[in-house]
Amino acid sequence: MIQSAPPSKGREIDWYKYLLCLSFVFLTVALCKGNYFVLPQIFSFSTLIASFLVLFSGFIINTIAWWNLLKKSHCQVNAVTCLASVGLSMFSKYIPGKIWAVVGKAAYIAKGSHYPLGRLSIISLNEQCITLWVGLSLGTLGLFLLDDVYLWGWLILFVWLGLTAAIFSQPLHGKAEHLINKVLRKDIKFSGLTITSTIRVIPWFVVMWLLWSISFYLLVVGLTAKKMPWGVGFGFPLVATVGVMAFMAPGGLGVREGTLVGYLILVHVPMTDATTIAVASRLWFFIGEVFIFLVGWIVDRRCAAHRL
Repeated sequence: MIQSAPPSKGREIDWYKYLLCLSFVFLTVALCKGNYFVLPQIFSFSTLIASFLVLFSGFIINTIAWWNLLKKSHCQVNAVTCLASVGLSMFSKYIPGKIWAVVGKAAYIAKGSHYPLGRLSIISLNEQCITLWVGLSLGTLGLFLLDDVYLWGWLILFVWLGLTAAIFSQPLHGKAEHLINKVLRKDIKFSGLTITSTIRVIPWFVVMWLLWSISFYLLVVGLTAKKMPWGVGFGFPLVATVGVMAFMAPGGLGVREGTLVGYLILVHVPMTDATTIAVASRLWFFIGEVFIFLVGWIVDRRCAAHRL
């Protein structure tokens, strides 16, 4: 996937510390302004606990997917370092402009390895593209499993086709390369994604999204007293992907919740319940983000202690 580049160090440590501090500032502001800490009524605590266990498993698989992509891109990074890179950079997506979510994981690995930040950022960009593509694929499939998709299904299918063309488009790869070179002030060359190179790592991303879909379904069941179709779980990869694609919305705040309300209404969830679930889903996933951040932080501290 990635063309070789000469090793270089440079400002990797400064990049990482800058992103980590800035992400906490934007996260605090975004969550407080959005009033996302309201606890909803819970109908089944056991189902909710199961939801969180599956959610946490999805974050672990997320780390494994990143680790495998690095190996396929000829970057030999140990699994512990990958875990710390995913955890400590988790909140960088709340910084406006999606480039920071791409640079976060790369900056952590670059500061402790001989791989240059630019090269790792390209791999991270590829990981983001695969995540989006698989998530939107499952979300589109779930939408067509519903009885009444109307215009929604065809509109999302059109978006999926556009995203597929964009991810595997060489001209777009050139623009992404130009953007990363401009931000990092480096001359990075990369070939982008191809169907052949992507298919080898896709299974891990599919498992990740399936676990999050199951977890979301359990969340909905735990917060409502009504029977829900199992396909409702696929609503999460759909709306999460749409949230990421909303370029200037930090972490998809507002966009994801609004889209989720519309999706739940399609499966005949009353507006009041749909709104409650949509807002609660932000807190639900945020708890998962806190989990993987804490795991990454603990791993990072232990690794730092061993190096002393």
